[in-house]
Amino acid sequence: MQFSAYDIGMLNWVHHHLIPHSVPVLQFISDTSTFVSIALTLFVIIIAVIKKSKPMRVRFFILVTVLILAAVASQGLKSLVPRDRPFTTYSYVEKLSSGGDSSFPSGHTMEAFAMAAAISLLFARKKIIIPVYLWATLVAYSRIALGVHYPSDVLAGMVIGTFIGWVVPGVFGWYSKS
Repeated sequence: MQFSAYDIGMLNWVHHHLIPHSVPVLQFISDTSTFVSIALTLFVIIIAVIKKSKPMRVRFFILVTVLILAAVASQGLKSLVPRDRPFTTYSYVEKLSSGGDSSFPSGHTMEAFAMAAAISLLFARKKIIIPVYLWATLVAYSRIALGVHYPSDVLAGMVIGTFIGWVVPGVFGWYSKS
């Protein structure tokens, strides 16, 4: 069995085994990716201003950089890897959410995991790390369940997003020491 068969099989299983009446909740979760990312970033700058904290301002700039890099990487890869959305290719997959151009990678997932990784490095506390990764995982799951991404699109978004979320704070840290 080829990888693509597993990819389609998993998509089909997840998409057709939804909890009854869960689609509005999944659509809401899916739609939170940019809102939550921006809200978390703004929260950091508000705290920085209130506390007059230079380290918090640096964290704000790191998060802004993570968001911009995730958006650029997502759009760049989508233009390089033209992949039809599952609902376009397979008639049995119903489009239950918005999905634009190329399916690969999942931009929502990439953004959510980039933010989760960066926040987990910048604010290394279980009470922050667990909820932010739970949110990112729910965003990823929702994209498959809603029929707008293959599992491999979501997996790529998770890996690339996590990489961005780890590398950007490291580069800022390295640059500030030199």
